[in-house]
Amino acid sequence: MLLRQFFSATPFSYFLPMEPSHSAETQYLIGNAGKDSIKRLMSMKRPQLAIKEFGEQNSLDIPAANTIYGLLDSLGHTRWSIHSTVLESVVVAALKQIQGAPLPSDRHFALLAQLRPCLWISRLRHLPLALLAKQPQLPIPLDIRDTILRTPDLYNACDLSIKRQLWLSDALLFKAHMMPLIRQYVDNPELVEMSREIFCECAKARRERPALADIANSIDSELQLYMQTLGMARELFLETFDTALGTLRLDLAMAMHENNFTEVVNNDVCYKLAWSLDVCVTKKMMDDDGVSDLQDYFDDIDPENTPYGDIALIMSSPYVRHLQAQHILSILEEIAPNAEFSARQADLKQPKTMIAMGLSAHTLILANDAAFPKPDRRVTRTFFPDILRFIETAQARDRLLVISPLTSGGNRSKRPRLDLETPVMGAVESGLEPTLEDLDILASSELARQVLYVFLLKRVDNMDLGMLNLWLPTLTQALPRLLELAADDSATETEEVRLRADTDTANPEPKPLPMSATIAAFEFDAFLQSLITQMKKAGFAVAAAVLNSVDQELSQDCCKIDAIQTPLIKLLDRAGRLRHCGHEQTIVFLAECAHALSAEYSSGNSSIKKKESAVYFIFTMAEHAAAHYAVDPAGVANLKSRYERLAAASPRQAFNYRICKANCPNAAKFLTV
Repeated sequence: MLLRQFFSATPFSYFLPMEPSHSAETQYLIGNAGKDSIKRLMSMKRPQLAIKEFGEQNSLDIPAANTIYGLLDSLGHTRWSIHSTVLESVVVAALKQIQGAPLPSDRHFALLAQLRPCLWISRLRHLPLALLAKQPQLPIPLDIRDTILRTPDLYNACDLSIKRQLWLSDALLFKAHMMPLIRQYVDNPELVEMSREIFCECAKARRERPALADIANSIDSELQLYMQTLGMARELFLETFDTALGTLRLDLAMAMHENNFTEVVNNDVCYKLAWSLDVCVTKKMMDDDGVSDLQDYFDDIDPENTPYGDIALIMSSPYVRHLQAQHILSILEEIAPNAEFSARQADLKQPKTMIAMGLSAHTLILANDAAFPKPDRRVTRTFFPDILRFIETAQARDRLLVISPLTSGGNRSKRPRLDLETPVMGAVESGLEPTLEDLDILASSELARQVLYVFLLKRVDNMDLGMLNLWLPTLTQALPRLLELAADDSATETEEVRLRADTDTANPEPKPLPMSATIAAFEFDAFLQSLITQMKKAGFAVAAAVLNSVDQELSQDCCKIDAIQTPLIKLLDRAGRLRHCGHEQTIVFLAECAHALSAEYSSGNSSIKKKESAVYFIFTMAEHAAAHYAVDPAGVANLKSRYERLAAASPRQAFNYRICKANCPNAAKFLTV
């Protein structure tokens, strides 16, 4: 400590040249130059004499150096420790001077040349790198550039500002850096889960994720790097059809806006589109201003010079498509009471077109022209008029359930919600049912499905479980076709299912899908996750209703999961066999049922009519899922956490049917406690 304090108090400003000419007068024996010089001296004279002369010539150039050496020798300090401490002090002083006021360009390059040998010494390389990072606007000399590029450790030690200079002249090097970051963004489990929430409230949380910040920080304000990154996003989208890349395109444009990178923003022809959509996504609605802004954007663009591929990539973002589907439904809800469908069709054109562009992004990126496919005419001519009748029925139900201010004892009307006393999931009494043509349209049209998904989620929010019961069987039937699976790939087992007792048997991986079904599969997963989320928001009401419905079937000696006809259970069973997300959401729903059951045991309520039947169903369904449902190896960790939560929620009163490692030979492979 004494040694370090002594030398840190000594001025070492002479380490850095005050004028460029000084560097030519002094030979710095750093790295290989020092080694070669010492070898030459040792070969020319007797070693002991050479060492003595070298020490005299290169000892500390400070007053009374010999006296100081003697003092430190007597205190037991070796010359190695003395000179190491001196070096540390010199480096600190040098770094402080480098980090001071910017140098004129001539002194900058002179000092850089003087520090170049330090690049090869790990203890000193941060000095030239700090100088390069201090003034990134100055070019990197070719010899230093080549040294950095040839030395991976040196490249990795560089500040981002230095790397950006290298990337600007080496597109492959930039791609090697950026592609892993883009893939990390696309594969980020938290971002994927956010994007699957159709009624998402996470715009700010999404933007604050490190995965996006890493990409934006790498680009900074460099227009060239921004454009190259957009090209990589398009390239990866063509390979994967992953709609997270559409969200990345949207978020990157907004990141440039928030960082005030004017050059990038002014040269991004999609910026105004991204800005208009971002406002609407944040507000979770397409208001008149949003519709007008989008129309103005498309009116102003030059059809011959517009990158429709980039526009379509933004439209492919699930946040954008979910917003447009909600906008379509809101228009249909306005039409329903007045039966003005033909008069309002023009209002549907913009959201339909935007969804169509997003769904056709792959084609538009390749073609990059305005000849994008139009929505299936049957959606407008048949499906929307059909869904209008269900909307009218739902609105009539909601009006009947509104309690007047007088009867409610308050100043405002109240809408009663389903509670734990609701015995079973009811059915709509209007006599309406989806037609075979509706089934055919849903199996082939993503636009129709997205509008239906939003409609059903809103009905769950209004506790209209009867409407859900009407449509879920149709979606269950359409599932294999919308996933573009062959008949033998999608068929469920018809024979009696015997639960596997051997825990070594691996679950099947999800059925491989054609690339063209990627978006449809993602959106079905999103609907399933959003459906369970909406049910959880209702407290335990929906779980209790499902358990009571299942109990009615179990009481009729129907004890096989495959044979249960409750629409939600049939959908979960079909989805769980084909999709990892279906497996996960089944376990999430069972955990909600277990929570409801535990609450019943604790409170003594009897809203769940037969607790023993509910216990048996949860246990049997969990074992069935653990034995037969699809598992994506990449999602095993998250799936295990779902099973852990189910086990934690399982009521202790369940005894032999409690979800735990001891009771469940199949689920045990997903449990650690």
